[in-house]
Amino acid sequence: MTVIYIYLIATMECVARPTVTTAEEFKKNPNLFYPDWNEETMKYSTSLLSNPVLDEKTGELREMTEVEKIKANKTVLSDGSYLDEVNETIVTIAKPNDWSVWDKDSHAWKVDNNLLNKKLKELRTKASKDLVEAKLNFLNQALEIEKAGKKYTFENNEENRNRLALKFSLMSLLEQDKIEKVKVLNDKGLVEFIELNRSELKVLAKKIQDIVEVADMAEQMAVVGISRYTIEQMLDLNVKDFFQN
Repeated sequence: MTVIYIYLIATMECVARPTVTTAEEFKKNPNLFYPDWNEETMKYSTSLLSNPVLDEKTGELREMTEVEKIKANKTVLSDGSYLDEVNETIVTIAKPNDWSVWDKDSHAWKVDNNLLNKKLKELRTKASKDLVEAKLNFLNQALEIEKAGKKYTFENNEENRNRLALKFSLMSLLEQDKIEKVKVLNDKGLVEFIELNRSELKVLAKKIQDIVEVADMAEQMAVVGISRYTIEQMLDLNVKDFFQN
């Protein structure tokens, strides 16, 4: 047994679903299975059709194609797609970015300045936050100290810089020529306190000064760039690059 779906040609409404022995038997004698059958006003299908249409070539019912559904206003094309009526095809154009909107009249993506400015503001805000972190990481880079043939690492963070500056001020105030205990790491990563004389302290201070000056210059360049760059440049921007050299 099988189900036959009967549609009115005028409205394409399914008006009956008689159960038949076979589709072939129904085709031979439709009135036997459906007494109200009318050859002039009705068509049948062996499957339930969501959007039935009468095929112009075969004269049989079938499901509408996507193009036919669009023409019949049964389907709405999403942004980025349009119907090429000459070639009977649906053309899809990928959205180029988040700040473009689809123009249905010209079949093209067009820049929305409000969306563009909003995205640009977001990128600049994020870049400014990243800049703070990038500068801090650059300022806090470890420095190598060589003393009596041994190499040590000075952890160049804000706390240690402030501690060193205080000890240097006290050394000068007390008219001393060395700091007896400067906190460093040895080659095994263990904490040691070493003695640095005035000359050695100047070498370390000069390294710190160079880093601070480079960091300030790089930061200023980044700030100017962030305020002036186009959205394409902002998308490619990595603020860490300002501190690479």
